[in-house]
Amino acid sequence: MKKGTLHTALIAALVVTAAFVAAGTLAYASGWIGFNKSPSQSAEERLKAEKVRRAEEDITLICEANYTMPGNDLDAPPKVYKEMVAAGLDYKNMAGWYQGVFSISESRKGALAVKGNKAIVSRPAMFERFGTMVTSEQFTLDRDTGEFLQSLTIKDGRKIEIVKGYCGKLTKAPF
Repeated sequence: MKKGTLHTALIAALVVTAAFVAAGTLAYASGWIGFNKSPSQSAEERLKAEKVRRAEEDITLICEANYTMPGNDLDAPPKVYKEMVAAGLDYKNMAGWYQGVFSISESRKGALAVKGNKAIVSRPAMFERFGTMVTSEQFTLDRDTGEFLQSLTIKDGRKIEIVKGYCGKLTKAPF
């Protein structure tokens, strides 16, 4: 074999190897391929790890809400209508908010508590509506199904459900 042919073959082999390594690195970085670091990890363990990861992120949601608003007093027929609202959960600060008629706004967030798959956001209140004093407002969000429920607690301890609906990100629940 001639010296020039051998030199050309070695350079071609190096170029092909470099291209293959670059393509593999790009595919790995893009998430197209991966290496399972723990081959013994079960599907259940991977799902649990994914839920923990999701529980640590801040999320902003769009919710289709069905309002059932009492009239001037609690005995009056309710006004029923639909509205789209935004909601958010901030796990770093353990706070949450939603925009609506009785909103727990982004500027005055409520305290976030997590019980299983439910995020519960609440804050004390002191205003009069429906002929009675409202003492707290709260909402729950089921992170597995996307179900949203907002309620008010009135002076005598009863809870009035005001909003029911479903929330989602760009993907369907669970989130």
